[in-house]
Amino acid sequence: MTPNAAAAGSRKSTLLGAAALGLPALFLLLHLWGLPAKLRYPGELNFVEGMPLAEMVHLRQGVPIYAPVSAERYDAANFGPFYYLVGSQLIDPAQPAYLPLRALSLAGTMAAALLAALMAYGLARSRPAAALAALLFLSYGFVIRHGASARSDMVALAIVFAGFAVAHRFRAGRAILWGVPLMVVGFYYKQQFVAGPVAVFIYLLVERRFRLAAQFAGLMTAGVLAGFALCQFVIFRGQAFVHHFVFYNVIPFEVVSLISGMGFFALILFVPLLVSLEYLKNYPDRLFLTYLISAFLLSLVTVARAGSDTYYFLECALICSILFSALLARRISEPGRAPELLTLLVVTLFVGQWFRTPAPSARDFQEDSALQAFLTSRFPRGTRTLSYHSGDVIRAGLALPFTNLYHYNQLIRNGVVDGQEMPGLITQRHFGLILLDFDLHNEPSDYYAEFYLTRAIRDSICTHYHQVETIDMPGPERIRDYAKLYVWVPNSESAADSSGPAPAP
Repeated sequence: MTPNAAAAGSRKSTLLGAAALGLPALFLLLHLWGLPAKLRYPGELNFVEGMPLAEMVHLRQGVPIYAPVSAERYDAANFGPFYYLVGSQLIDPAQPAYLPLRALSLAGTMAAALLAALMAYGLARSRPAAALAALLFLSYGFVIRHGASARSDMVALAIVFAGFAVAHRFRAGRAILWGVPLMVVGFYYKQQFVAGPVAVFIYLLVERRFRLAAQFAGLMTAGVLAGFALCQFVIFRGQAFVHHFVFYNVIPFEVVSLISGMGFFALILFVPLLVSLEYLKNYPDRLFLTYLISAFLLSLVTVARAGSDTYYFLECALICSILFSALLARRISEPGRAPELLTLLVVTLFVGQWFRTPAPSARDFQEDSALQAFLTSRFPRGTRTLSYHSGDVIRAGLALPFTNLYHYNQLIRNGVVDGQEMPGLITQRHFGLILLDFDLHNEPSDYYAEFYLTRAIRDSICTHYHQVETIDMPGPERIRDYAKLYVWVPNSESAADSSGPAPAP
C-alpha cells in the first residue's frame, strides 16, 4: 500500500469513527434535553412509580409492608427489599417526592453505562469502543425512560452486571467466584436479573469445570438463602417476606404480553443481536455468548407476564451495546466492512427511539398541581382511598391501605385472597374516596375492565358509591386513551367513618 493510500484509509477510518460516536451522542443529547423536567416532575412518570413510593412511606411510618395480605390492607412490596430499604431513607414521609429515587435510578443507569464502556474496552482494547458502548446504551429511548424513573431496574442491573464483569475478568480461575456477592445483592434489589448467574454456571459446565460450577452454584444458593433468612427473621421479623418476594409475585402469563414483547424485540433488538452474534462468531467468548443467549431467552419468557413492560429487555440492550461497539471498533479500519456496520448502527439508533417518552410539559405540571389541590381541598388528610394511582394519593396525604390494586386482583384470581373481602369493604363504605382512571359505566373493553378490577368489586362500587366528578389526568400518567380520573364517594357518609384517618397499623 502506498503512503497516500494508507493516509486516505486512515482518514476514512477516522471519519467513520467520528460518525459512529457522533450519531449516538446526538440521540443522547436529545434525551438529556428533557431530563431535568423528568427528574423534577412531581407526579408519576409511569404507572409503577407511585406504588413503591407509597410502600416506602409506609415503611418509614413503621407499617409492616411485608405483612400477610388481609382484608384491611396490602402492601405489595413486590420488588427487592434492598430497594425499599434504601429508597425509604431517601424520601421524606411527610412530603414524599420522586426526585431522590429518580436521581438514584439515574446514577444506576450511568454506572451501567460505565461498566459497558469498561467491558467494551476490555474486549476491543479501544477507547472509541468504550465510548460507543456507553453512548449506544444510553441512546435507547426505553433505557432513558426507565433510567430516569423512580424504579429499581437500573440500580439492580448495574449491581448484577458488575458481578458478571468480575466473573468475566477472572473466568480463568477460582476468582470467578468473586462475582457472587454482587449478583446476590443485585438479586435482592430486584429479582429480575438472573441471566448473569445462569450464564456463569452454564459456562462452567460447558468448560467441564464441574467442581467450580458446583462451588459457584453453592455460593449463589447460600447467598440467596442467607438473604431470605436476613429479611424474614431479622429485618422484617414476624412478617411474611417470603410470601411477598416469591408467592405473591406469581403473575400469570399472557399471549398478548408475549406477542407484544416479541414485537419489541424484533423491532428494537434484532439487529443488535445479529451484530453481537457476528462478533462472537469472529472473536469467540463462551461466557459472553452464554450470557447473551441467557438474557434474551429469559427476557422473552418473563415479558410474557401479564402487565409486563420493556424493562425486561434492559439487560439485552446493555450486552448488545458492548458487543456491537467491540465489533465496530475492530472493523473500523476495514474499508469494505465498516460502512456496513455503520449502516446497521444508524438503523439501530433510529428504531431505538421508538419507545422514547417526551419530557413533561408545562401543562403536565399544571394538571398535576390541580390534581393535588383537588385531593387536598376536598378530602381530609388520612382519608382512606382505593386507587391505582398510589403516588397521587400518598402525596396528597391520604391513606392508602392497598398500594397495588393490580397485584391484589391477581391474588384474588389465584385464590390467595377471598374475592368477597374487597367488595365487603366497599359495601361497608370503608373508603372515603375511590379514584379510578376508567369509566365504570362505559368501559368499552371487558378485557381491560377485568384487568383492573374483578366484576364483584366493580359491581360493589357502582352499588354503594357514586361518581361526583371527573378531573384531568396528568399526561405522563395516562394509559391507553384515558385522559380523566373518575372520583367516587360513598352514597351515605353516615354509613361509615370512611373519611377519617385510617386505623393505626
